[in-house]
Amino acid sequence: MDRTIPSGIIEQWMTHLRLQRTRARDMIWLIENGATFHDGRKGEPTTDATDRWLSEQQAVVAEVDRLVALYDEVNA
Repeated sequence: MDRTIPSGIIEQWMTHLRLQRTRARDMIWLIENGATFHDGRKGEPTTDATDRWLSEQQAVVAEVDRLVALYDEVNA
């Protein structure tokens, strides 16, 4: 189904995606500068989840970069 989406909604989505990318980059920076993240239960850390967090945040940045490039290409 083809449906026109108002440009204001597209701009809101792009703003949201850029904010998500910024948050992901901040998390990557924290990890690269020594922060660690752990899975846990009832406030007790159980396993180190730093590598998983890092790869998830890197995936977010890559996907948002891809979507922003697509958006820029369509609007060039």
